[in-house]
Amino acid sequence: MSKLGESLRALRTRGFTPVAARSAARSFKGVLACKKGEISVKLTIYDWNFLSYPHIQVLERQDFLPELMPHVDVAGNLCYFAPGSVTLDRYNPATAILQCLDQATAILDRISLDPHYRVEDIQNEFPAHWEYGQLSLPWQVLLGEIKPNTIKASYFILEIGDKKQALISNTPGEATRLAGALGANFKPSHFQCWILRTKSLPAVPQKMPTTIKELFDWIKIWDHDLYGKVQNILSQRDYLKQSYMPFAIETPVGWLGFGFDLDRIRREAYSRDPKKYRQYLHMKGGSQGLFRMAIKEVSARFVHSRNLSYEDLQNKRVTVVGCGAIGSFVAQALVRLGAGTGERGILKIIDSDKLGPENLGRHALGFPSLFRHKTEALQEELLRQFPHGKIIGIASSAFEYKQLFDADLIIDATGEEAVSELLNGLRLARSSEVPVLHIWIRGNGEAVQALWTDSTGGACYRCLTIPDPNHHRKERFELLKNAPVLRTDGCRAFTPYAVSSPLHASALAIDMICSWLQGSPSPKFRTRSVEGADLYKLRNHDPSKLKSCPACDPT
Repeated sequence: MSKLGESLRALRTRGFTPVAARSAARSFKGVLACKKGEISVKLTIYDWNFLSYPHIQVLERQDFLPELMPHVDVAGNLCYFAPGSVTLDRYNPATAILQCLDQATAILDRISLDPHYRVEDIQNEFPAHWEYGQLSLPWQVLLGEIKPNTIKASYFILEIGDKKQALISNTPGEATRLAGALGANFKPSHFQCWILRTKSLPAVPQKMPTTIKELFDWIKIWDHDLYGKVQNILSQRDYLKQSYMPFAIETPVGWLGFGFDLDRIRREAYSRDPKKYRQYLHMKGGSQGLFRMAIKEVSARFVHSRNLSYEDLQNKRVTVVGCGAIGSFVAQALVRLGAGTGERGILKIIDSDKLGPENLGRHALGFPSLFRHKTEALQEELLRQFPHGKIIGIASSAFEYKQLFDADLIIDATGEEAVSELLNGLRLARSSEVPVLHIWIRGNGEAVQALWTDSTGGACYRCLTIPDPNHHRKERFELLKNAPVLRTDGCRAFTPYAVSSPLHASALAIDMICSWLQGSPSPKFRTRSVEGADLYKLRNHDPSKLKSCPACDPT
């Protein structure tokens, strides 16, 4: 309570007075002493642990504040700290609250004193201002795959429970997949959305356009070529076939969408001369209101490349051999990296086993997949999560699959030396150009290792084992100081390790694939260990071919 008292006294020194509480939150009214004048605000504290920042609302917009402001929405709610950017001291709430008021004052000073800051900040975050810059809510719209030269796309309505949402997409197939993933119903649409593009940042208006006339005036200032394209579309007949006219514009800061209803009587009367309807929109029809679209991209290209600074796996043919503990997590990561997307892209997962109870503790799949073929269940789960992908599950031995090397990359996630050696031997016998990434767990999960093999030279998988008549499969690069613990389950022996180990192995494999996507998988032999593991130290490097290796140098 002493801390609360200090906070109340600190607020009183700034002239803030309590507001009658309607909930557990505490609210106060006061003014921020900005350089151009005082600004009335309301401060509300919902969380005294400061997991969320106190809420500050501008109550009165003074003349020196523009109508459209960065960091301030149409209701006056002020964003003064980016979420997570500053940690407020829960043990010193008085200082924390004053820190928030000082930051809010500094933001409002910048808005009122620096017009360049206002314009630049609003331009860089224009889609957010477009969405929240008016009290009326925008129409929520999903944007699917839109090819670069597309000028029109279908406009679908998805029904998710009692809510409706629009989808703009080039193909009904994509709409079907997305509707299934979202649990939505949709019907084929005859409506079209016109697609436009500009390289110019949106012009910052004094206030957001709310009518057709204001829209035309704003676009003309923003990009005259864009304005001309809009007017050209309104001179053609196609748009008069539908009851409303939606546009989606790709800008350097994201997509903006808007539209307006079309008068049924006039569009039928002017169907043979659409320029007359365009003239109507510039005159009496110009006072008609707009509907805004808040566009959220859901295309495979956006979803999988948004967090990358390099190309993803789109249009790559990737094959995972083994869908056990390692392979199941590798496959999940691969689809998030874009595997299976694009016209050429495909992700194949190969394993002949079924999921048993003994697998559940360290596998990506759970009880709903028990006793099913791992590939079948994993394919189904991956497509449920990522419907854009082309994913094929093959429930057989990899060595019975004739198109095994019909790929851009093969990932050996079996963790079984015999399988890895045979796969390595096949690659060499075929003189295959397809790289093979081997990934495995060491000991009882103390470490994970991976080897990238390809046609550019260097060690093959068998080069990691030194021929020695006195030692069975002697390691070229020794790692374990102690033999792993083994257990038996009936006639089967297995090595116990926690689920963290296949996750660790999967992360190593994906990091090497990301290196490949950026130009080079080097170092091709990598080891990662857990803290405290009793191991020999190994450096990550590109191992050379082993002289007299029975696989790649059988001389």
